[in-house]
Amino acid sequence: MDAIIYKLVLNYLNKKVTVDLKDEFINASVHFNINNDIYKKYSSVEIEYMLSTIGDNNIIDYIELCSVCGYILYRSIENNELEEENRIEALQRILEISNSISSYLRGYLNEEELYKTLLRVTEKFNLSKKEVEILIANLK
Repeated sequence: MDAIIYKLVLNYLNKKVTVDLKDEFINASVHFNINNDIYKKYSSVEIEYMLSTIGDNNIIDYIELCSVCGYILYRSIENNELEEENRIEALQRILEISNSISSYLRGYLNEEELYKTLLRVTEKFNLSKKEVEILIANLK
């Protein structure tokens, strides 16, 4: 899966996500990556509030970046756009993202632990620092 995530995400954002829809798309991507059991315990508004209490913009950027990557990977799998050998690895990354964000919402991880976990995910995506910066800038 080396190097495909960057192109995949950048192409998806440029082709399918208009400026008017960007905030809604990011928000939907974050919610897509939250485990269902969280929704049984909290409403969407409560979840939004819990995420809004994160004070560090770097952490927020990585939550958004990883959520968007996870969502786009999932759509790519659904649409048979990934090679068979990349599907399992993509699903593993999607689960990592989902479990990380959900663990934070459950109180199992603090903000710093969540940030470190999401940094590791981007390393597994083999995203360079420059690519991360470009993708985050595209989400702004």
